[in-house]
Amino acid sequence: MKYFRNFFSILSLVILVACADDSSDPVEQVIAAKYINPEPASITLMTMVSAGGDFGEHSAILINASQQVLYDPAGSFRDKRLARARDVHYGVTPYMAAYYNSYHARFGYYVKVQKISVTPELAEEIFQRAVAQGTTGQLRCGLSVSSVLNGVPMFSSIRTTYYPGKIMDDFAKIPGVSTTYVRENDIGQNY
Repeated sequence: MKYFRNFFSILSLVILVACADDSSDPVEQVIAAKYINPEPASITLMTMVSAGGDFGEHSAILINASQQVLYDPAGSFRDKRLARARDVHYGVTPYMAAYYNSYHARFGYYVKVQKISVTPELAEEIFQRAVAQGTTGQLRCGLSVSSVLNGVPMFSSIRTTYYPGKIMDDFAKIPGVSTTYVRENDIGQNY
């Protein structure tokens, strides 16, 4: 099984090389940024929510597979400590995942964090689907996130949608999801 995970990780890097665009870091940097989280495999949906109406405005997925990555389609988040290939950030440690949420949480907005444990094979499949998705255009984060998730049986109840709030609601209905919130009171984005 470990052989297959390594094979798929290498395959994803080959795909990155073949499809890389100018918004990607060099392949060597992406390979070097690999972070393996020792915790069990999981999928974490992070939704940036407007506190005024409790509706989602942006979606991203933290994927703990053969390595931990952040799929942030059409996102504005950039950090020189992470390598990036199109919409996938590599080298995402627990500290960087918390920093990502803090970057988005501010006065008037909070982050709803929904996590579910999955098999290593399922996490790897979602990782590969995120890599294959390519670069996402503005205002299409929900469409990309829902498409990556609903292509696998466990997440088939998630409707394909442009709306992050609908993804958040559908994700909450999956048995075993744990939910936390990140709230901060600063004004403006954290840099």
